[in-house]
Amino acid sequence: MKNIHKYILIAIICGLIFFILGFPCRELFKISDTTEVRIVAALPLLFGISFGFAGVLGCAIANLIADILSGYDAIIFIPGFFIQIIYGYVPAVIWNKLRKNDKNKFKLDKIYKNVQYMLIVILDSLAAAFMVVSVIKLKYDEQYFSMLSANIFFNQFITMVVIGFPYLICASLICQRNIRKQKNKPANFIFSFSLNEKFILFFLATSIIISVAFGITSYPSIALKYGENNLYLWNYVYFYIGTLLNIGIWVSLGFLYYMERTVTKPIESMSEIAKTFGQNTDIYVRIHSTLQKCHKYIYFTSEVGKLARSYEEMATELDDYVKNLTEATAQQEKVHTELSIATAIQRASLSKPVNVEGFDNYAMTRPALEVGGDFYDNFMIDDDHLALVIADVSGKGVPAALFMMVSKIVLRHNLQNGHSPAEALNRANDELAEHNVHDMFVTCLCGVLNIKTGHLVYANAGHEKPFIKHADGNFEIVKIKSGFVLAGMAGYRYQNFETQLQPGDTIFTYTDGIPEATNERNEEFGMERLLNVLNESKNYSVRLTCRKVRMAVKEFAGNAPQFDDITMLAFKMK
Repeated sequence: MKNIHKYILIAIICGLIFFILGFPCRELFKISDTTEVRIVAALPLLFGISFGFAGVLGCAIANLIADILSGYDAIIFIPGFFIQIIYGYVPAVIWNKLRKNDKNKFKLDKIYKNVQYMLIVILDSLAAAFMVVSVIKLKYDEQYFSMLSANIFFNQFITMVVIGFPYLICASLICQRNIRKQKNKPANFIFSFSLNEKFILFFLATSIIISVAFGITSYPSIALKYGENNLYLWNYVYFYIGTLLNIGIWVSLGFLYYMERTVTKPIESMSEIAKTFGQNTDIYVRIHSTLQKCHKYIYFTSEVGKLARSYEEMATELDDYVKNLTEATAQQEKVHTELSIATAIQRASLSKPVNVEGFDNYAMTRPALEVGGDFYDNFMIDDDHLALVIADVSGKGVPAALFMMVSKIVLRHNLQNGHSPAEALNRANDELAEHNVHDMFVTCLCGVLNIKTGHLVYANAGHEKPFIKHADGNFEIVKIKSGFVLAGMAGYRYQNFETQLQPGDTIFTYTDGIPEATNERNEEFGMERLLNVLNESKNYSVRLTCRKVRMAVKEFAGNAPQFDDITMLAFKMK
């Protein structure tokens, strides 16, 4: 029901427009008893394109009413009603069929669309002239294909051209706005014609001005000869105007074909490059498509050629960039894979906690990069003695990791051979310093614990001082002397220190990555915070104590990146 009301409303509006514009011409511009200058001859076709059968029907009904009011016999206005429907609706259906794949059926942005419209206009004008004259012959004695048929043909042709082109171009703008609304695009809409539409309007206006001017200048001589016969007078005026208008339109279409082939098509083709880049996932397909589209235009000497050469140069440079980026990415992937393997090797090289009755120990490390320079070690030298080592190599990453592995092997070898901690550091220092071509160094704290007696012998090579907690006490920093770093100076001699551990005593060692950890405000975690965390967890197991310290550092740092490797080693006499 809603659609029926809509069709009726369209038919009424189209009929009123046709009647209001057309009926006065019957009195003011009458040519003969059966025809007049009809400025509304194009409306049935145009309303049919826009609104379908309802628009054509409205025009036909309005024409029927006008014929009745003009006093035409039924033998004229009844067939005329159906003729109006035929020459308005049939070409409109043909046009809409041709535009069925276009979102905007009014747009005249291509030459072939303009040619199609011109052919439809010519054929429709011929059909209208043939049908109207055939009906008029039923009443009047007119020669078949007489001057009357020519008059009707030219009237149809001229109005469909003069009114049709501007109508379709303006309707195209309205259609564009509706399409944007349906897609919920921004409301600020700029009314703009395509390049072809601008040229069509220019040439049409020029052709009309020239045709009308020629018609006006030739009118006095034609009127002098045929002044008493309006039909002959208007036929000649129509002939001159229609011929010049037809020539002007086809000349303009020829010019537009040249412009389309040399300007608009190349620009449109190259404008598709952005769409191609958005639609294809393979970057090489996009680049190849760009080069392919630009290649046939690069030899143009016009601005199009400059644009094509610019696009080709851009695509070539992009191709080189993508190739270099692909190679760099492949190399980076290879390095990443190698670092992942190095990380796995380094983790596997770290000692697992030694399971000794009456003794509890735990160690953990978190490198700042894939591999780090911190390390720890614990192993049984013999049945009674346990070696404990924590160290920090200067720097980070692969160089530090390599130096760390060498230092770890050298220290383990010396301790396993029964050397005291100080002697193990002496030998390691001399060996590392001899081959230290990059001036790297290692801080190290190592000790040997008699697990039966609790006697601990240890030595320090520039490492952080450990914390110790006696049974029922708090953690406090051990006051020991720090020797020089390993690999810093050959011949340096380290000193052994001794202490007696009692049941319940705990020692916590660490690397400088803990107290020197920074947050987003560039504040350091510091020794005071570390001591507070240790005392808060003093009654926990050494494993849980280390984890509490790690969580405290992580919470303090927040989103700040980890700057240095973090390592902890703790043990407790039960």
